[in-house]
Amino acid sequence: MNRTRILFNIFLILLVSFISYIIYLNYETLSKNLKLLMIKFKEPEIIIPYEKTKYHNNYNLLTVKETNNFKPQNMEDLKNIYYTVLNNGWDEFTFYCPKEYKNCANDVRKLANKDDYIVSLNNFVSPYNSYIRYNTLLTNETEVYLTIEKLYTKDEIININNEINRIFKELNISKDKNNKYNIKKIHDYLIENISYDENYTQNTETLSNKASTALFDKIALCSGYSDAFALMLDKLNIPNFKVSNKDHVWNAIYIDNKWLHIDVTWDDDEKNKNNNYNFYLITTDELYEKDNDTHAFDRNLYLELK
Repeated sequence: MNRTRILFNIFLILLVSFISYIIYLNYETLSKNLKLLMIKFKEPEIIIPYEKTKYHNNYNLLTVKETNNFKPQNMEDLKNIYYTVLNNGWDEFTFYCPKEYKNCANDVRKLANKDDYIVSLNNFVSPYNSYIRYNTLLTNETEVYLTIEKLYTKDEIININNEINRIFKELNISKDKNNKYNIKKIHDYLIENISYDENYTQNTETLSNKASTALFDKIALCSGYSDAFALMLDKLNIPNFKVSNKDHVWNAIYIDNKWLHIDVTWDDDEKNKNNNYNFYLITTDELYEKDNDTHAFDRNLYLELK
């Protein structure tokens, strides 16, 4: 009897050891399948950050919409989630593909690789919330993990805000003033104090694409001009966004119940032969009459400007 019990215990130990070894060899596969099984029977929790940065834009836009629905059912829902995360200034966010949304994983891949749309998101949020990289990690065809690497550091934001306050005081700009007065003052200041970076090449490491270099070093690419302009307009709560194509970026401003273009870069002396108001508060039709090459843009990405 004792011998039988000993043999049974030995067999049991060997069986447990064998099962443990099999689990060890196939841990990743088993873990993945277990996770999928848990997701199938239990809806995962979506953790929504409480805070919004103070640079969250509340402008009423046609092209992009914020959402509080993080259970997407179609591509439009996915786009709204991507925009909401960026506009709120969140550094990371996780949501899940519902089982009834059969094409969710494929649509996430399409959206993450749709460069023109993802790039355009930067144009509709404060430059302070804009990204260097907007990363998407899709796990098990269900979990979507978004991470945002911001363009501006906290120290840069503090320094830029202080400089904008100084400029506004110097130019007598405030929310109490007429918007057209403020817009013209900002436009003229940027033109008079910034030079286009003529030495820039794609192989040159430069920060000329940022408002910090535009305001402190007085040199910029079009993205530096437009970021500086956008930040000043945001401070005055004047609705605005940026417009871009693969070669150029400029600003759109809502004034007198319509959206109009301003291109500070092309209004600068170095770029436009001393005609400082050639691209100042003009319609899309007027913009295309002046230049339908460098300023050509996808109107489907900017419904406000159709």
